[in-house]
Amino acid sequence: MLEHHTEQLLLVDRVGPAVSQPPDFETLYRANHDPWRVGTSPYEQRKLEIVLACLSRPCYRLAWDPACGTGHLAVRLAERCDRVLASDGSETAVALTATECRGVGNVTCRVSRLPAVPADLGAPDLILLSEFFYYLADVARAKTIALIDRVAGADCEVLAVHWRHVPADAWLGGSGAQQEIVTRLASLGWTHRVHHDDDEFVLDVVDRRTRS
Repeated sequence: MLEHHTEQLLLVDRVGPAVSQPPDFETLYRANHDPWRVGTSPYEQRKLEIVLACLSRPCYRLAWDPACGTGHLAVRLAERCDRVLASDGSETAVALTATECRGVGNVTCRVSRLPAVPADLGAPDLILLSEFFYYLADVARAKTIALIDRVAGADCEVLAVHWRHVPADAWLGGSGAQQEIVTRLASLGWTHRVHHDDDEFVLDVVDRRTRS
């Protein structure tokens, strides 16, 4: 179910104790090239189709996927974007994305860890926050929202999607991560356009565009 929201969401308290150390993604990807079974899991495949269906435009100039992981999202975004910049803090993940996108000429892969920005990013009109925001500590999450507001193009759309539950190694749950993203961007003048509430994940779209 897609719902259009105009109300401002409230920040939620952290669910459970704060973790002392987030996952070592480089070690995870070296040990298993698809640790979350993104390429084979029915959950991941269905979620990807819903993500693509919730994008408001048929095509975009520049999409930024800042936690590209295995590259399955980036390669699908390439079908609807002039250019996709896929970045990740894990060198192995970036190599996996490059392999997944081999032969796709409009995907650029970069090693970059949030809240840093790849030097050649430009001004994206689409940013994907997929299943990683809850792994960022409090300060890194705040800096990430600030940098999104700073680098995004004037017509940028942000789609955020997270597993709705609480990963044992995350700083907060997926529902809380989504509410934090929407609330902080709304406070910076962004508009909440879409909310999709699934049994297993939560998805939101916010953008900067003025619509009549």
